[in-house]
Amino acid sequence: MNGDALVKSFEYTADIIRQQVAEISHVESLKQPVAESHSANWLLGHIISARAFPLQYVGASPVWPDESRSRYRDGSSPIGSDGPGVIDFGALAEYFDTSQRRLLAGLGSIGVEELSAPSGYARNTVFESLLYFHFHETYHVGQLTMVAEALGKRAKYVSL
Repeated sequence: MNGDALVKSFEYTADIIRQQVAEISHVESLKQPVAESHSANWLLGHIISARAFPLQYVGASPVWPDESRSRYRDGSSPIGSDGPGVIDFGALAEYFDTSQRRLLAGLGSIGVEELSAPSGYARNTVFESLLYFHFHETYHVGQLTMVAEALGKRAKYVSL
């Protein structure tokens, strides 16, 4: 067990995210395909917000302070227009890239001992928690792809 498989997994999701968000403008990112559903803006922001935990597990700093994350946390109301706490979609893409660099650097340096340690998240080890957060991210990447399709964009897939 080492961080290499996790690096590859997070690279796969990052590849799809980068391709998909490159075609979406800020105005488009606010559109909700179904009333009260999540927009691309909320989905990307939520992925970045949720990465606070994996980043901490690998000894890296989250890209946002807690107060910036609140608009994109689980349970927050959907984003369908600009308003308090809503971040520009281009800025979100940059925050995502920053989180990706930090996450991959941390995963590349984490050893078996650290991965085997309790994470404090349920009864999981750090490795198990990182797997969970990758699963969580993948779930939202699928939603992001469906929202992009509803906006008239082509779905993006992993480039192997």
